[in-house]
Amino acid sequence: MNATPAESEEATTEEARLDAALGAEVRAMRARRGWSQEALAEKTGYNKKTILRLERGERAMTMAQMYKICRAFGIRPSELVGAAEKEIGIQ
Repeated sequence: MNATPAESEEATTEEARLDAALGAEVRAMRARRGWSQEALAEKTGYNKKTILRLERGERAMTMAQMYKICRAFGIRPSELVGAAEKEIGIQ
């Protein structure tokens, strides 16, 4: 069954909101630890531009990126996703 254009647009909007919320949560966690984007990049093996784009929600986070970022923070991916879902009202 194919999605209607309106359903596809709604899903895309929700995905964009989730990307932005995940990025905002990463930025907040990084700030609480007093880390720069460079420091997080070094801990994850990504470059600063990737961290910047993820934090701004300009790029969807892959599972591999999520695991590396969560490992750097010492948290489970479910904690990051749960915080982002709470932020945008998805439960």
